[in-house]
Amino acid sequence: MSRPDPHPPEVFELLRRRRPGTRIAVVGASNDPAKYGNVIVRNLAAKGYTVLPVNPRQTEIAGLPAFPSLSAVPGPVDLVNVVTPPAVTRGVLEEASRLGLPAVWLQDGSYDAASLEIAASASFKTVYEACIMVASSFG
Repeated sequence: MSRPDPHPPEVFELLRRRRPGTRIAVVGASNDPAKYGNVIVRNLAAKGYTVLPVNPRQTEIAGLPAFPSLSAVPGPVDLVNVVTPPAVTRGVLEEASRLGLPAVWLQDGSYDAASLEIAASASFKTVYEACIMVASSFG
């Protein structure tokens, strides 16, 4: 199976809109300020996006309510940003596919060949080989 385009333009356009109505779930969100799961949450929130941290062991991250899974996030999710090890990412991709979510952004280190194969067969758009914090800095 071929890999998906790593930079689908419609996902980058979603980031360019930069508004609170853009709801981004960050799976692998963390309360540790040294981890990307925390840095990304704070970065995207500071840019005006509605950030929905997902972590099964936390109820709040960076002052925002956290959810145990994607299926527990209330309301629509426009984009899922994944900051988990590849073995965990595969399950996240399967959950995102089951929920019919439109787009998933895989941060470096969160995916492997098996993850990309799952993404290639899913209905959502997938971004990889790009950092959401960098991409969201351009408007």
